[in-house]
Amino acid sequence: MVLEGYLKVLKGVAFVVLVTVVAVAVFNGAYVAVSIYFGPFYKGDAEQSRNFGIWLVGNGVVVLGALVSGAVWFCRYFRRKQVKGF
Repeated sequence: MVLEGYLKVLKGVAFVVLVTVVAVAVFNGAYVAVSIYFGPFYKGDAEQSRNFGIWLVGNGVVVLGALVSGAVWFCRYFRRKQVKGF
């Protein structure tokens, strides 16, 4: 019985990590696609630094959003699955 609790936590952590990895990959892929389509985002060092900051903050927001949404999604799924008798 105790092992089931640990497996539940392990499944939840794995699910949240998977959601986060997919979200970051999609964000970075979209960022690269936009930069390829429109050309380089910077012409000088100041603009390069600003755009790196935008990319870094964007990744941070995506990671935090994916962590929260993945955890909520897993908890809602598990609660619904538990009510059905599994």
